[in-house]
Amino acid sequence: MQHLLAGFLAPYVLATACFALISHRRAATFAKVGVLLGGCLLIVLSPLLIPVEQPLPRFLAAMSATLTAIKVLDAWLDQRRMSPPTWKQFVAFLVNPFVLVRRCLPLERQVPGHENLLRLVLGSVGCAIGVTILTRLFSVDWQDLPFLLEHASKVTALMMTIIFALSASIALWRLSGGTGREYMHSPFAARTPADFWRRYNRNMQQFFWEDIFKPLGGHRTPIRTTLLIFGLSALIHELLFYAAIGRMQGYQLVFFALHGIAAAMTLRVRAKKGWAAIPWIVSTLAFNLASSVFFFASINEVTPFYSRRLPDWLQGW
Repeated sequence: MQHLLAGFLAPYVLATACFALISHRRAATFAKVGVLLGGCLLIVLSPLLIPVEQPLPRFLAAMSATLTAIKVLDAWLDQRRMSPPTWKQFVAFLVNPFVLVRRCLPLERQVPGHENLLRLVLGSVGCAIGVTILTRLFSVDWQDLPFLLEHASKVTALMMTIIFALSASIALWRLSGGTGREYMHSPFAARTPADFWRRYNRNMQQFFWEDIFKPLGGHRTPIRTTLLIFGLSALIHELLFYAAIGRMQGYQLVFFALHGIAAAMTLRVRAKKGWAAIPWIVSTLAFNLASSVFFFASINEVTPFYSRRLPDWLQGW
């Protein structure tokens, strides 16, 4: 239990220790940058304090640690654009689960209380229904049924459950007086792969847009910068699963390579409306479900997701 707590709490302790480096407008010396990056590396490595026999807690701790390191980097980059955060502002930023780019938080739309209450109710009900469906799906004997049918059913139900859970969570956060960014914006309604990644995990999308895409001049070289960002995403996810299971698999490299190419190819495709959008939505959903086999092959190594072995063509990576 002590190792488990240390794995989850150490990133926050290390992040607060980085405050001295980001709280003053000083020149970004080589030594300062080195110490800051070293601190971020220690944050990312903190989940290794959790025993290797607990891959799921390790994975969850690695996700939390990675997001914490991203916040430290964002706060450091922020000091050149605006006033450095106070201690209270920095701590509030660290513990806010619904923001990764601090300077953008005041720009988030203020949602009326009655709308948050409705979202809380609908999200809670949807989440409960999703959990019920998932429980049923995980009790089905899939051995004689197609692998892709099991995959598509479980992934669709899981994603719906996560979407509803996040909607209810941020509604509760706002009702409690907090401010945050919606994690999802109807990703199942995406018309193209590029549109999907604008709608899915909008907090991480905002970080990549504000702190990487724009500073690197992505508007001038959108395709190249988009591919770079998906390459970074692949590396981050490979490291997350490495922290959990102790080896590199390559599944995430394939998954994000496919989506990076697809997103780059559809960056400038205009969103269809009305009935004309249906074929685009269906094709995007089919592409997401098919390609996510690679993503969930890694999940299956962390915690059993499928009721059978992976297909032969996925074995041995």
